[in-house]
Amino acid sequence: PVLPFESLSDTHSPKSYDLFVALSYNKLNRLREKKYNQAKSMGYCFASFVSQNAYIAKNVKIGENVFILEDNTIQAFSSVGNNVFLWSGNHIGHHSTIKDHTFISSHVVISGGVCIGSNCFVGVNSTIRDHITVEDCNIIGAGSLLLENCAEGGLYTTSGATRSKVPSSRIRSL
Repeated sequence: PVLPFESLSDTHSPKSYDLFVALSYNKLNRLREKKYNQAKSMGYCFASFVSQNAYIAKNVKIGENVFILEDNTIQAFSSVGNNVFLWSGNHIGHHSTIKDHTFISSHVVISGGVCIGSNCFVGVNSTIRDHITVEDCNIIGAGSLLLENCAEGGLYTTSGATRSKVPSSRIRSL
């Protein structure tokens, strides 16, 4: 059941129930982090959801209160921290680390040996080159291509597509 957090322990003892904190990436995941930490201090253990349609190598380490949707591939020797959400269709390369309280949206490619810090958000269709470090509290906007390390607290965006002066009717294959 979905319950008000303030009265949770009155009806659902931490000794009898596990908890899943299902909050979005709002404010760089800080509200979800706050509720996770409050529940942890109350003695709750945490449930996670990993889709049966995700591929996770046998030696991957996955924390608690983790949400992994379908079509994620997490390669060998990687780790996913606590309170991390991986939306659908991502590729997490070998030896990569995703730290606590981070949200990876859909169709993100994280190459091998990458480290994503805590409280980060990585937008749809972003690509992070191998052996890149993304420090804590970064926002990586949709469609971004990261080729260098990212200092803490950055906002990385791309300008997006622009309309060409050549109309589609001038393309020969049409």
